[in-house]
This record gives sequence, C-alpha cells and structure tokens, in this order.
Amino acid sequence: MRRGTGGRVIPLTLPDPQAMRLSFATGFVYDMLPGWADVMTMPHAARRLALADPDIRRRLEEGSQGGPWWAIWEDTTLSETMAPENARWEGLTAGEVGRQRGVGAFDALCDVVVADDLQTGLVPLSIDDTEENWRLRSELWRDPRVVIGGSDAGAHLDTIGTFNCISSLVGPSVRDRKLIALEEAVRLVTDVPARMYGLVDRGRLEVGWRADIVVFDPATLAPEPVRAVGDLPAGNWRLTGGARGVEHVVRERGGDRLRRRVHGGAAGLGVAVRYVHRTVPIPADA
Repeated sequence: MRRGTGGRVIPLTLPDPQAMRLSFATGFVYDMLPGWADVMTMPHAARRLALADPDIRRRLEEGSQGGPWWAIWEDTTLSETMAPENARWEGLTAGEVGRQRGVGAFDALCDVVVADDLQTGLVPLSIDDTEENWRLRSELWRDPRVVIGGSDAGAHLDTIGTFNCISSLVGPSVRDRKLIALEEAVRLVTDVPARMYGLVDRGRLEVGWRADIVVFDPATLAPEPVRAVGDLPAGNWRLTGGARGVEHVVRERGGDRLRRRVHGGAAGLGVAVRYVHRTVPIPADA
C-alpha cells in the first residue's frame, strides 16, 4: 500500500533475536521433524512413556539429525525445570548436562523432560545473535519509518516471549552493547509509539501533559527469566516475565497521581487506552 493511495505501512521491528521456548508438553514445532509426529501427538501419559523408551529415543534422535537450528540438542538450553532433582540443570544446555552425566545430549534432555512430566522449557540457540545482525538492528531502530515492539496479536502465548523486548532494548542493548544512547532508546519506546497512535498529552515529559513516569536504574535494567504460568482457562499455561531495575511507576489517572513501588517488575497499573485517552487523526502522509 502506497502513501499516494491514502495508506501508511508501519514496519514493526523486534529489537532482540526472537527466542522460542519449546516444550515436549505441546510438541509444537517438534512434530515437524521426520518421524516425530506420531510421538508428539500421543496422549500426554503415553508420550512421557515413549520418551523414556531407549528404542524410541534412538528413532527420534536419528530423525532430528541434520535438522533445523531448533533441533540441535547440544545447544538447547534447559531454561526452566520443574522436578526438584532437575533444579541443578536449569540454565545449562543439554550438551553440558550430558557431559556432566556421561551421556549423550539427547538422552540427557529426555531424562530431564520425562522427570519434569514434559514441562521443561527448551530454548534453542538463536542463529541470528551475531555482531553483524546487531549492527543491522541498530540501523532499523534509527529509521524514522520503523517502530520498535514485539507482538503477534496474542498468538503463541506458550512459545514466544517478545513481551520483554522494551526492558531488553533500554537495558542490555544500551548498557552492554552500546548500540544506542539511553535517551534515544527511551524516546523510541515512549514518544514514537505515542505519536504513531495519535495519543494526546502522553509519551513524553512536557508541562501540562500526563505524568506517566517509569523510574528505572539504567545500571541494572534487564528482563527477568521467562517462566511458564498456568493461569489460562482450563489450567492452560502461557509465558511471562518481569524486569529487573524498575523501581517506581508513577501514573496520572483522572488528575490523581498514583505511585507504586515495583516488586518483581509488575506495577499493576495498566489501563486500556481506548477508554481513557483522547486521540488525534493520523494524516496519510505522516
């Protein structure tokens, strides 16, 4: 769609490599590997028994050899474990666990998964976490046609954790990678989206504007580890994660200023913008 026809296309760029958190509990993505679909579609209890079977493990491992990047077991991180005996393996790759135990990476992974009742969080090694790709990302961030964010409209709640991209950009990307100035990073995730949506008196600190302020420590701001929580209907689960280094949230609501000390990265002060904000039209050539 071109501007000449009255439309505006706004590219959305995710500021981090997109990390997937996979699980044998759902089998999502893994069921595409050759010979895996019959096991990944078994009822839960039968699938757990199958993954404990040495013969079935060998067949699955052979089917994954030479496969995609998300099926390289040596580099797959056990990001979240459930059984107490598996706590010591959390944060290690399956290859590291296997070397400590004297077994292969896939066997090490399956042992943990079976003990966790298939709930283990499995994060493949990203293939785009390179210096060149980070340089290209920083160019996109500065492009005035682009908006920073991460959303797939609520899909993949149990697989993709893009909700922490803002604390990652303003935190590690500024502090550790030095790809962008702190002030510019803050502007890109506050003023730029506010102007895109046409919000009035929000998105920056101005006299007479709403006093919506987040107080954070730039030396410590960072995403917290992504975790699974079972708070969806019928006990289904989703991914969530807070932020370290966010100390206070000040929000103006109806002329009153609400200040809350943040614990665990959650302020609990969200309000749907469609109910409380006035907006202005966005010109087609904006």
